Amino acid sequence: MDLLASDVDAAIEFYSRLFGWEFLDDPHARSQGYIPALLDGEPVSGVVANDPDSDAPDAWTTYLNVADIHAAMFATKLHGGKGYLKPVAIDGQGTVALIGDPSGAGVGLWQAFAPATYPVKRSHGRRVWNELHTKHFELAARFYREALGWELSPVADSPEFRYYTLGQGADAVAGLYDIAGQDTAEGWRSYFAVDDADLAAALTEDLGGRILGAPHDSYFGRTAMLADRGGAEFAVIARATS
Repeated sequence: MDLLASDVDAAIEFYSRLFGWEFLDDPHARSQGYIPALLDGEPVSGVVANDPDSDAPDAWTTYLNVADIHAAMFATKLHGGKGYLKPVAIDGQGTVALIGDPSGAGVGLWQAFAPATYPVKRSHGRRVWNELHTKHFELAARFYREALGWELSPVADSPEFRYYTLGQGADAVAGLYDIAGQDTAEGWRSYFAVDDADLAAALTEDLGGRILGAPHDSYFGRTAMLADRGGAEFAVIARATS
């Protein structure tokens, strides 16, 4: 995932203090419009400068790893989705594209030139989960199954609570959450590990952000839904201790 930010300097200050990220901010990165973020010397994310003429809101963008990005773009359109950005090669890294599912929820596609070599970690400041909040659950589930070949596993499947995962149990890597009837926005959400969700929420407010969903306990740990200074929404989660 990466962050689309209208105020790059504000975003760098915000996430440096919240997550302890170090940004490779230099004239070359500024000229390219992308500033990588590191944690413990490993890449964790990056900030993309938001063009003020684009009318696009500041937001976190989730990227889905695919084996063939051109085939995924074709399948997206074949199954009712939209192509927002045609595949673009990033020197030395991979190829990126942006699509929308049939309801219009945007998400990125990523085909890396080489497999990632960094192990998955759950330490403070690292992404640990991504999920789609959708009010068109059946449409979204069918799209990801048919267009991207996902094998979805129901975690809960009742009118009161519907949630599917890509993969099962400890091997799950993403989720689909039915928010029909809820007064919340649709779209992909990124979850970041923190040592203390309550402290992270309080610090978010101190740094000029907002608490959208107060810290609360869940099966997976204590979590909160937040927004940074520019309004980009994200979540934090502290692993349950028992």
